Amino acid sequence: MNAVIVGCGKVGTELAKTLVNDGHNVSVIDRSEKALSLVTEAVDILPVLGNGADINTLRSAGIDTADIFIAVSPSDELNLLACLIAGSESEDIKTIARVRNPVYSKETKFLKNRLGLSKIINPELMAASEIYKLLQYPALSRLDTFADGRVVIFTMHVDGMYSIEGKSLQEIGSDTDYNMLVCAVERNGEVVIPSGNFILNDGDEISVVAAIPEMKRFLKTLGLKSDPARSCLITGGGVIAYYLTDMLLKSKRQVRLIELDEKTCGFFSEDFPEAEIIHGDGTDKSFLLKQGLKYVDAFVPLTGIDEENIISATYAKNVSDAKVITKINRTDLNDVMDELHVDSAVYPKLICADSIAQYVRAQSKGIGGQVETLYRYLDNRIEVLELIASEDKDLTDIPLTELGSRLKDNLILACIIRDGTFIIPSGKDTIRSGDSVIVVTTHKGISSLHEILA
Repeated sequence: MNAVIVGCGKVGTELAKTLVNDGHNVSVIDRSEKALSLVTEAVDILPVLGNGADINTLRSAGIDTADIFIAVSPSDELNLLACLIAGSESEDIKTIARVRNPVYSKETKFLKNRLGLSKIINPELMAASEIYKLLQYPALSRLDTFADGRVVIFTMHVDGMYSIEGKSLQEIGSDTDYNMLVCAVERNGEVVIPSGNFILNDGDEISVVAAIPEMKRFLKTLGLKSDPARSCLITGGGVIAYYLTDMLLKSKRQVRLIELDEKTCGFFSEDFPEAEIIHGDGTDKSFLLKQGLKYVDAFVPLTGIDEENIISATYAKNVSDAKVITKINRTDLNDVMDELHVDSAVYPKLICADSIAQYVRAQSKGIGGQVETLYRYLDNRIEVLELIASEDKDLTDIPLTELGSRLKDNLILACIIRDGTFIIPSGKDTIRSGDSVIVVTTHKGISSLHEILA
C-alpha cells in the first residue's frame, strides 16, 4: 500500500518506521528540512518539504496514488484540514487525523461524518485510557484487550515468592485448572515464545492470554491485588492528566493533582471540583511526601519532561507501596525504564503508531481473514494480533495437530474466541470461519491468518 504522512515528529517518525517495516511505500511531509533529514536517515521514505495542507505539496507526495493519508502534525486544525483536502483529491483514500484537544475530542463522531474521516486518533486520550486500565489491576505492568474487552493479554513480573516460580508451564497447567496461556517471556533481555517445558524463574516478565475472570482468579491465587486503586496522586496538569482525572472521578476514585502553573490549577479546579488540585512543584520530594505520597494507592507522574517523570517514579518506588505508572515521550528510554523497575511506563507515541498500523493492516485484507487488533510487546520484539478467520481450505476445519507442523516458527496460537467463548486450543481443536484467533509471534507484518503458515 502507499501511505502519505503529514508531520515527522515522534509519532510521524515512529509511524513511518512501522509502515515501512510492514512493507508499505511511505511519503512524509514536513516543513522542517532537518526533521525530514532525520527521518530519511532512519528509514527509507520519500521526504517532501512543505505544508501538509497545500494541494501542490500533497501531489508531490503522491496523493493521487495513495491508499492511506495520515496527518499527525502538532496542529489539530492542520491535520483536519489536510485530511479534508486529501479526501477531496482522491475518493478512495482513507484519511486519519490526530486530534488532541479535549474540545475536539468530544466531537469525534461529528468531525468524522462532516469531514469524511476514516479515523480520528488521540494519543493523549489513548494513553490516559491505558493508565486507567492499569489502575484497575495494580499488580500488572501492562494490560490489553481483545474481543470487545472479554479477553485480555496481561504482563507481570514473576517473583520468587509466587507459587509458579521454578515450575514448568506444563507443571503449572497440570497442578491447576487455569484456563490461560503464557505466550511470551522476557528473561535477561531475551524474548522467548515458550513451550510446555519452559521453567519460570524469579525476575521473568511473562505475558499471558486469558479471559478476565480467569485473570482475576490467577492474581488472587498468587496473593496479588486484583482490586482497583482507590486514591491517586498525579503530578503535571497536561492533556493526559485532564483525561485521566475525568475517568477516575467518573469511577468515584480520589484524585489529588499537583501542578506548578497557577493558571492551569484554576482550569482544573473549575472543570473538576471533586478533585483536590494543589499548586506546587510535583518534582520536589519533600513536597510529595507532604501531599501523602506514602499513603496513596497510585502515583502517576505526567509532567512534560521525561527525566522528571522518571526521577519522581523511582523515588516513589523507594518510599511507598503505591502503584507507579509514568508517561514517557521518548521511546529510546525503554532500556532505562527496564533497569529502574518502575511498575509501568506508558508511551503515547507507540500507542498511537500501533493503533494506526492496526488500521492499515486491516485495510490490506489478505487470504484467510484480517487484522482486528494489533499490539506490540516487549520492546516491539513480539506482535500480538487478533485475526478474524474467513474461509480458507489451508487453515479452517483442520485439527491443530495437523496444522501445527505447517505453522511458522516462533509463533503460537494463543487462543480462539468463538461465539463469545474463550478457547485455549488443543490439538483436536480447529479454526472455523468467523473465529477470532489470537496469534503471538516474533514475525513482523502479518496481516492475515494465511500468513501464519510457513
